Amino acid sequence: MKLKHVFLGIFASALLLASCSNDDTVEKDVPLGAYDNGVLILNEGNFGTPNASVSYISNDLTVFMEDVFGTENTAEELGDIAQSLSFSEDKAFIVLNASNIIKVVDRYTFKSLATITENLKNPRYSVVLEGKLYVTNSISKAVTIYDAKTYAYLGSIAINKTSEKIVSANGKLYIMNGAYGSGNTVTVVNPQSNNAMSVITVENGINSIEEKNGSVYVLCGNTVKSKLFKIDTKTDTATSIESTTLTKALNMDIDGDKIYYTKGTGVYAMALNATTFSETPLFSVTDNSWSTFYGFGVIDGKVYSGDANGFTGAGIVKVLSTTGTELKTVAVGMGPNGFYSNN
Repeated sequence: MKLKHVFLGIFASALLLASCSNDDTVEKDVPLGAYDNGVLILNEGNFGTPNASVSYISNDLTVFMEDVFGTENTAEELGDIAQSLSFSEDKAFIVLNASNIIKVVDRYTFKSLATITENLKNPRYSVVLEGKLYVTNSISKAVTIYDAKTYAYLGSIAINKTSEKIVSANGKLYIMNGAYGSGNTVTVVNPQSNNAMSVITVENGINSIEEKNGSVYVLCGNTVKSKLFKIDTKTDTATSIESTTLTKALNMDIDGDKIYYTKGTGVYAMALNATTFSETPLFSVTDNSWSTFYGFGVIDGKVYSGDANGFTGAGIVKVLSTTGTELKTVAVGMGPNGFYSNN
């Protein structure tokens, strides 16, 4: 009898633990808001008109919302020219270039939380590192710093040259000094002292910068060559590979262990540890002049292509497989320029 009671007790305990384990699993899968488990599409809008917007598409491509900021904040405009977006914990920071503001929203509900305005001079890109929001500014050629929780202005770092895309790696900031086909350097900043530590020379035509596994990758493309640099963030030295056959490479995005990029209407990919460029496209899209690949991203094995449609109407976003199979097409706001995983 005693053994029977012991057995029943053990069996009941096992059931209880299994039940708790299952409950925990279910709890983790509960979305944190209507815009969790998907991709945010940033639509910059027309210059001089505050019609920037953010669209949402779920990871499984079954749910699409055209203007999530407008839906959740009916009495508030997003602003003029949504340039970029960055995340920190449950917040999203949307950089509005022509409005000289940063809108702070809950990344999962898209409810507006605050608007940052101080010392922004044509802001471009942002990143959060150790509780601070760093923002590049094209007019002042400086990085402005804000508390990522209170949004208070904390100071400024003089770069004194073109300041565009910014990433963090190994406790430092890496700032792309180039735009619109020109520029050939990356400035390294020590956030502890707020000083520019060094400048790394790359190739003219710098256009993309990404952090992956503690390294920083930089893509440059011009009429003579395309060149990919990998920066060792411990020593801030760079190694590179190049192609003189495939020129004008653009739009680098890293997904998993692959580097994706575009040239013309083609989408290309190579391994993170590749020693040569891939010069054969995975697939090509229909040419629409400069509107083609106005936005480009690869997220979880899906290629997101943003067509600005000449800014004459709604932008068109196509989601494709890495072999070019069209999975979804949606009409979004004006000028879709970026895609951001929101999980």
